[in-house]
Amino acid sequence: MSGPFRRYRSLLNERTAVLAVGLLLLFLQLLGQVTFLGLVLVLGLVFTLLIQLEIKRRMENLSNRRSEVQQHKSERTRGLQLLRAHALNSLPSPILLIGQDHKIVFANEAARGLLGTGIVGEDVFLYLRQPHAVQAIDQALAGQGGSTDSIRYTTSKDRSFDMTIAPISADLPEEETQAMVFFYEVTSLLRTERMRVDFVANASHELRTPLSSLMGSIETLLGPAQDDPEAQQRFLQIMQKEAERMARLIDDLLSLSRIEMSRHVPPSTTVDVSLIVGNAISTVLPIARRRDMQFSAELLSALPKVRADEDQITQVMLNLLVNASKYADQGTIVHISGALSNTGKHVILSIRDEGPGIAAEHLARLTERFYRVDTARSRKMGGTGLGLAIVKHILLRHESQLDIRSQLGKGTTFSFRLPIAAEKTPSAA
Repeated sequence: MSGPFRRYRSLLNERTAVLAVGLLLLFLQLLGQVTFLGLVLVLGLVFTLLIQLEIKRRMENLSNRRSEVQQHKSERTRGLQLLRAHALNSLPSPILLIGQDHKIVFANEAARGLLGTGIVGEDVFLYLRQPHAVQAIDQALAGQGGSTDSIRYTTSKDRSFDMTIAPISADLPEEETQAMVFFYEVTSLLRTERMRVDFVANASHELRTPLSSLMGSIETLLGPAQDDPEAQQRFLQIMQKEAERMARLIDDLLSLSRIEMSRHVPPSTTVDVSLIVGNAISTVLPIARRRDMQFSAELLSALPKVRADEDQITQVMLNLLVNASKYADQGTIVHISGALSNTGKHVILSIRDEGPGIAAEHLARLTERFYRVDTARSRKMGGTGLGLAIVKHILLRHESQLDIRSQLGKGTTFSFRLPIAAEKTPSAA
C-alpha cells in the first residue's frame, strides 16, 4: 500500500475518533453529565493529543525519508565504487588508488600482479620509495596536481614502467580525495631505443672502417706512391675492395629497411619452394666449388606449394647457403632438406653444414644486427653482419622464425617453416 494512501487512512481514522469523542461528550452534556466548560477542556485535550500525534507521525515520515535518501546515497556510492573497480580491473595497465593515510585502498589485477596480491591496506611507500613519487603522491592527496612528468619504476625482472600520479576528486561529499598511480610499461620502448642506438653505432663503425681504409689509400696515392706504379696498383686494389664492402653494407641496410617496412603486410602469393631451393643452389654453387664443397639436396618429392614472397624466400635461401659455403670446413657437404611438418600444414626447410659449430652462448644473438661470432673472420669473408638479421625479419613477415641448432665440432643446422598454400576450390558451374 502506498505512503499517501496510508497517511490518508490514518488521518481519516483520527478524524473519526475526534468526531466520536465530540459526539459522546455532546450527548453527555445534553444529559447533564458534563458541564460546558468540561466539554471544552476535554475537547482541547483531545485536539492537543491529535496535534502531537500528527507531529510525531510527520517526524517519523521525515526520518524515514532521510533513511531512504541515505540508503540511496549508500547504494549509489557502492554502485560507483563497483563500477570504478570493474573499469579499472579491465585495464591492462597497473593502477593504484591511495587514501589520505597513504594506504593503498584499491589495486587492479594488473597492479596486484606487479606488486603482490596482498598490497591493499599496505602503506604505498613500502613499494614506491622514489623521492619524486613520494612528493607527487603527497601533492595529489592535497589536491595540488600530483606529477607533471613521468616517474620511472623498474622491477627486479628488468621490467620498466613510467608512473603518472594524479588526484582523484571525491564523487560524493563524504568521500575523501585520493591519489591515483598509473603505471605505463615502457620495457619494449626502452629495448627498441637501445637497439636503435646500438644499430646506429654499429652501422657508423662498419662504414667508418672501410672509409678510413679508403682515406688512407688516397693519402698514400697522393703522397709516397705517386711515382710507384706497383704501389699504386696495390692501393687501388685495396680501395676497390673497401668500396665493394661499403656497397654490400649499404645494400644490406637498404634491404633490411625495405623488409621492415613490409613486415606487417603478409605475403599472399603461392610459390614452388622446390624451384626456389634449386635456383638458390645453382647461384651459390660457384662459391662452394672454390672451397671444394658440395650441396646435397634431399627434398620430399612433390613438395606442396607454399604461401610466401618468392623474392624474399629466395634471399633467405641465398643468405643461408652463402653462410654455409663460407664458414663450414673446406671440402665438406652442405645438406639441404625439405619435408612436411607433423601437422601437415607447413613445409620445413633445413640447411645443415659440417662446419666447426657455434658455442651455445652465441646462438641467441646470431640474428642481431652486426653480431658476429668471429669478427675478423667475418670481415675477411666479406660479411656485413646483417645476413642473418635480414633472414630473421623476412621470416617474421612470413609468421615464421629461424631455428638454429649447433654443437661445437658437429656443424650447424638452420631451419624454418612456411605455411602451405590453401588449395583453391573450383567454382560451381
